[in-house]
Amino acid sequence: MRELSELEKQNEEFLVNKRISFTTVMMTHNILSHSIFDANKQIVKYLKEQGLHDYDIQKNGKDERVMIKTHILTFTEDVLSKSSLYKAGTRGDKRMWFGAAVLPYTDDNDIFAIIAHEGELYIINESKFDFDLCYMTNVDNPIKVFLKGIKT
Repeated sequence: MRELSELEKQNEEFLVNKRISFTTVMMTHNILSHSIFDANKQIVKYLKEQGLHDYDIQKNGKDERVMIKTHILTFTEDVLSKSSLYKAGTRGDKRMWFGAAVLPYTDDNDIFAIIAHEGELYIINESKFDFDLCYMTNVDNPIKVFLKGIKT
């Protein structure tokens, strides 16, 4: 993974300071063109710890996929999608995808914060949005409403 930008570092520090548990994924060109990514150890561990999904007990194959309600949060929108989680047929590689709805909200190599909350996923592009500014503004926005609503 590439080095984080200053904004991305600030956003991750913001989440840590607010005691909001999260993980991240970098949306590479390959991920965006194939509409799938390998759920790395960090993501697999996070989803299990949050009680959202356990790849260890999931059977292999696309027919065994699990769909999780997902919110793509921006300053102006809460876009509903569904994340697909499955293990590849023969090798059992752990795979994930946020759904096609994410495509208009990401560019190559953007970093998304992934936050599990009340059985759903919330993803925020930390390469594009200043979490602290969204949180502190007097304007209600989906990022602010969600982050203020999390009980830590």
